[in-house]
Amino acid sequence: MKVLVTGNPNYKGLAHGIQQALEGTEHTVEFMGRWNNWNIRETDKVADYAKDFDVFVNCSYGATGEQQNLLNDIYDKFESGHIINIGSSKEYWRDRDDAYTANKIELHDLSKERCKWHCFGNSNTKMTYVSIGNMASESQVARNDGKVKIDLKQAGEYIKWIIEQPGNVNLHYLALDPVQTNL
Repeated sequence: MKVLVTGNPNYKGLAHGIQQALEGTEHTVEFMGRWNNWNIRETDKVADYAKDFDVFVNCSYGATGEQQNLLNDIYDKFESGHIINIGSSKEYWRDRDDAYTANKIELHDLSKERCKWHCFGNSNTKMTYVSIGNMASESQVARNDGKVKIDLKQAGEYIKWIIEQPGNVNLHYLALDPVQTNL
């Protein structure tokens, strides 16, 4: 499959983990972001490019709703395929009242709505929302908060697993948090 991922695979974040998980597989993967002169705020341009891929992984966070805007435009242009929206366990637990959590809640709700269209309506675009907490990204490791982190490649393996599910199955939602054995 042809996979397009927002994010920089050279930064130690989820895009890096996805790159590691898909290396050496039959999948062809491309990444887009500021690092290679893509502006994800230009959602119509990104959607025009993304429509030629089988899978779009929407994982670059923007404080002003970029993921939601991308989801809307890509969903409108995809004739078939799979959109995987990357959220946060902050959305799952809903234990904070800040802009980041509000954006992830909005992304979750929009993803769920589009997922319904696929499963109970008339759409050829699969939709999955993945809520991941405490990944071993550069920014989370730098917090030095003593929490156990999910290995980036392990998180990428879950995305790979979702991509490889049969076409007649839609995995709506997956929530992951590492077990905090050292607290």
